[in-house]
Amino acid sequence: MNKYYKENIIEDIDATLVMNPFFDEWYAIVKDILASDEFQKRKLFWHHHKLSVWDHSILVSFKSFLASKYFHADKKICAIAGLLHDFYPYTWLYNKELEEIDGGIYLSRLDEKRPLFKKHGFTHAKEAAENYIKYFPELEDKKITNCIKRHMFPLNIIPPRYKEGLIITSVDKLNSVRELPSISYVSTIVKDKAIHLLFEDIDS
Repeated sequence: MNKYYKENIIEDIDATLVMNPFFDEWYAIVKDILASDEFQKRKLFWHHHKLSVWDHSILVSFKSFLASKYFHADKKICAIAGLLHDFYPYTWLYNKELEEIDGGIYLSRLDEKRPLFKKHGFTHAKEAAENYIKYFPELEDKKITNCIKRHMFPLNIIPPRYKEGLIITSVDKLNSVRELPSISYVSTIVKDKAIHLLFEDIDS
């Protein structure tokens, strides 16, 4: 059995979510996706600053599900589309463990030179929409597809068509910002890089 895969899915979900009184209702909707081998591989896909796509997707799904109750949206659409919004087929950040999975196919795009508008940020929403239909054809739904395909608005210029898509887009942005390293951490990295480049120029 692959080391990323677990039959006891709940072991790999943040305990604060599991303790939430609405967890069981959400889990009943998404458990088959979470149990799939292909989705569990997202534990090895880095998202932002060493948080996995698995963790990020679960957070977006669960929080969108909770928001759907407040905004009177379709909770099933929010749970499923939230979970699959980043279900793109190739990783954009290196993880050595992915070299051992399926011949390294998930790393195959890392060395590609792509123009700006073909880079991950601009393309992964469409790729995720296509990929979820490939692996979960029984879930295909026009609302789910639109929510996934449009979740990168305004980077992708067409906004979500449905209320559920607006919820997922908003929750995704809020979570992504929180996942990024702190300003002090970033400023330290930038400062160190600037000093390195300065002295590199002087030495040359």
